[in-house]
Amino acid sequence: MSESQTSSCCELSNLYRRYASVVHSRCASILKSEDEAWDATQEVFMKLSRSLPSIKSKNAIFSWLMSVSTNHCISQLRKRRLEEFNEAIHFSNPALPPQEKRFVMKELFERFMMPWDKKVREVLFYTYIDGYKQHEIAKLTGLGESTIRKYLTRFRRACGEAKVNPREVI
Repeated sequence: MSESQTSSCCELSNLYRRYASVVHSRCASILKSEDEAWDATQEVFMKLSRSLPSIKSKNAIFSWLMSVSTNHCISQLRKRRLEEFNEAIHFSNPALPPQEKRFVMKELFERFMMPWDKKVREVLFYTYIDGYKQHEIAKLTGLGESTIRKYLTRFRRACGEAKVNPREVI
C-alpha cells in the first residue's frame, strides 16, 4: 500500500470509530431493523471511502454521513415497500391492530413524502423521525432556519389539504 492509501485507510478507520454508532442509530431509527441498520451503516462507510478524497472540508463529514445515511435508508425502505406490499393490510378491516396501523400510516407518510425534493425530505425526517428542533436541523443541513420553516410549512399545508396529521403518521 502506498503512503496515501495507508493514510486514507487510517482516516476512514478513525471516522468509523467516531461515527459508526451515530450512523447506525440513524439507520436503525429509519429502518426499524438492527440487521438492516448494520448493513446500511457498512454501505454508508463504503460510500464514504469512495467519496472521502472529494470531501473538501473535514468538518462537513458528519453532515455528509447523516445525509447519505438518510438517503440510503429511504432507498432501502422504498425497495422494501415494493417487496413487502401486502394487499390484505390495505384493503381489510379498518380496525387494524396497532402494529399494522403504524405500518400503513408510515407507508402513507413515505408515499406522501416522495414527491418532495431531497432536501425537504431530509428536513422532514430530521423533524418527524428524529425529533430535532429547527436550529439543530439548520446546523446539520447547512440550511437557514427560515428555509426549514418554509419547507415544514409547505409540508404541513399539503398534509392539511389531504387531511393528514404528519405527527399521527409517524
